[in-house]
Amino acid sequence: MKNKIVVIIVICMLFLTLLCSGCEQFLNKPDHIKVNVMVAVFINVVDQNYTPVNISLDGAEVTIQILKNGNNYFVYKRIVQNNLCQVSDNLQLSKGDSIECVATFQKEYKNCYPVTNGSATLIWETASNAINFGELYNWYPHITIIMMQDSAK
Repeated sequence: MKNKIVVIIVICMLFLTLLCSGCEQFLNKPDHIKVNVMVAVFINVVDQNYTPVNISLDGAEVTIQILKNGNNYFVYKRIVQNNLCQVSDNLQLSKGDSIECVATFQKEYKNCYPVTNGSATLIWETASNAINFGELYNWYPHITIIMMQDSAK
């Protein structure tokens, strides 16, 4: 009886060893992550009382910057369609890094001027806690730019 128990314990120990070997690969966090950035910029137009106004700003130009640690990484000029524009790109994020997307409307367009530009920030901790097995993080920031209609013109 003792021999059977010893054999069962040894077999269980071997099985546990085989089962757990390589598991440290799942527990180790990488020191860099590939980030797919797919930013969407929405343009909302309001009047002097901040009431939404239905005005199309199609054809206007928006500048979208992707900054890594506060420095320009990518700069895009996009044309607005249906009060929306977007940019997709990818870059590497390392420990301690951050990525910021900044959308700016440079000038007045169709008697509307920018009140607020928009931005979104991704930090290392957020991305590293949500990566998939390919050390890839998909980031979908939605940025809104508020434009005010100049009713005096």
